[in-house]
Amino acid sequence: MTRRNFLKGFVGLIGVLAFGRLMASSGRELIFNETGAKVYRGYVSGRTPEQIASDLVAEYDVDYETALRDTEDFIRTLRAMGV
Repeated sequence: MTRRNFLKGFVGLIGVLAFGRLMASSGRELIFNETGAKVYRGYVSGRTPEQIASDLVAEYDVDYETALRDTEDFIRTLRAMGV
């Protein structure tokens, strides 16, 4: 996955490809793309944003600072949605 695709795929909770699903406390179903599912799984398993970002850097063509910033943003969104 290229850096451009990483960022494009990571931005929304609802992606074209459904790699993970869950129900938020609001009752809304969330559908994650591949990258979002990886961040979500790391988040719920207790990994830090730094650890998750390092995992993403190892797998995707993205620099650490971008991966960390996007991971932290994504986790903030999850928390705001009651996940």
